[in-house]
Amino acid sequence: MRCKNDDAPAVAINTEEISGIVFDTQRFSIHDGHGIRTLIFLKGCPLRCEWCTNPESQTFSPQAGFFAEKCSGCMKCAPACPYGQAFCESGRVEWEKCEACMNCVEACMYEARVTYGKRMTVDEVMEIARRDMVFFEKSGGGVTVGGGEAAAQPAFAREILRRCQEEGIHTAMETCGYAPWESFKSVIQYVDLLLYDIKHMDTIAHKAKTGVDNRLILDNAVKASQMVREMIVRFPLIPDFNDSEENVQRMGMFIKDNMPGVRRVDILRYHSVGESKHARIGREYLFKAENELSDEKVNSLKSILESFGLHVTIGG
Repeated sequence: MRCKNDDAPAVAINTEEISGIVFDTQRFSIHDGHGIRTLIFLKGCPLRCEWCTNPESQTFSPQAGFFAEKCSGCMKCAPACPYGQAFCESGRVEWEKCEACMNCVEACMYEARVTYGKRMTVDEVMEIARRDMVFFEKSGGGVTVGGGEAAAQPAFAREILRRCQEEGIHTAMETCGYAPWESFKSVIQYVDLLLYDIKHMDTIAHKAKTGVDNRLILDNAVKASQMVREMIVRFPLIPDFNDSEENVQRMGMFIKDNMPGVRRVDILRYHSVGESKHARIGREYLFKAENELSDEKVNSLKSILESFGLHVTIGG
């Protein structure tokens, strides 16, 4: 029941030597694929979406985070840091001086300082996944690899997905689709369900708010839809960015004309949870929306997509 490469010759791979940076894991999820799932979030993303809800996932290396509301002001972090000048009064960080040594995380008694990201091997990830095998079997669930961007660590993502399929675990991958096709193809060959973000149909508008244009993303979407067993398009609906009727019409037409195997679109409504997360890593939250997404507006856009014969859900 797996990928379309069942006839491919078996290759002996020492997965103990393959590792990558994971920024989070989450068990018992019901929102990122079918059934009960274990989510593996890989660190690093080529996009810089202004509204990003997980900005701590964007860089490819571990980084420090600071929860100001938990800080007691004891200042034990400062002497632990070889770059002590990075800390000011009440333990606040001058982020431009932080070298991400993480000594302050160990010194903090109040969990005000955290590390985002750690190196894990494929075997370590599989140990987490196996804990929930009974739930996968009973619910039709499995493992979902996301990010950041999973395809940005292709060897690591590929081996996690391959091992899952080898052990009979349903696989899903969340992706923005921004990766060289040959690399992307090598990963999704082990994907049972592809959750594919399409953010905007206009190249210039897409680049203005994400840092990259959308041509590679749309090209890969078409190719991937012809390769994977199941694909769901996910549309993060962002006010004052991609919520125009024209953009949604173009998206519906694009899916209908170029991705006939795709029958479902999930609308993910914007929320501002990313704002506080940006502050924790010393970044300014750049996205500002002048208007809110009313239920009436969202349902109107949903109807446009449905007019193209698509099954549309609303979440977020």
